[in-house]
Amino acid sequence: MDESPSGSSSLPPFLMKTYEMVDDPSSDPVVSWSQTSKSFVVWNPPEFARDLLPRYFKHNNFSSFIRQLNTYGFRKIDPERWEFANEEFIRGQPQLLKNIHRRKPVHSHSLQNLQNQGSSSPLTEAERQSLKEEVERLKSDKESLKMELQMHEEERKGFELQMQNLKERFLKMEERQKNMLSNLGNVLQKPGLALNLLIESGFNDKKRRFLELVTFMMTDMVKTSMLGLPEL
Repeated sequence: MDESPSGSSSLPPFLMKTYEMVDDPSSDPVVSWSQTSKSFVVWNPPEFARDLLPRYFKHNNFSSFIRQLNTYGFRKIDPERWEFANEEFIRGQPQLLKNIHRRKPVHSHSLQNLQNQGSSSPLTEAERQSLKEEVERLKSDKESLKMELQMHEEERKGFELQMQNLKERFLKMEERQKNMLSNLGNVLQKPGLALNLLIESGFNDKKRRFLELVTFMMTDMVKTSMLGLPEL
């Protein structure tokens, strides 16, 4: 059984909750460890955003979750799926989470200073790494926004399909109602037709109930007409 990461109060809540979420076998169809156990995969982003994010992070913004991953040094390692990795985020080794630190953001004034220096002063290794991380963050943000747009587009198409199906069902129901009313009118105009329908139906339950209703209506009409006749 994997050791729980919740024992260390010094760990950032985001890291603890992400580890618990990925490590939970009940959510494997939505998010799980990869086969290498050194990365995790979000298999179903719409369900992940709808169900898991609100449970662990009190929001349902997939893009925000990816930005948080990026600030802690996670990388998207597969262009074909949402797979993320960090050297210290490994299945069965939650004690390594303490080695993951939040990156310091690159501020606009820092970039301005670098531009002012021009070519007169070469970039330090720390500055190069900072710029590289900022580029990676922007790329990750772009990918997450692209994915979010795709998710919304799929949801829109799903809603349109549901509306079309409901419209078709409504039209069919309306047509059946018109046919039933038309048939009822024919039966009322031709009393002998009711008896023929009863014989041909083979005493089908639904048809029998329908004909019983028609018979009752016809009987009631006869009684009403008889009440209006003069006495002999």
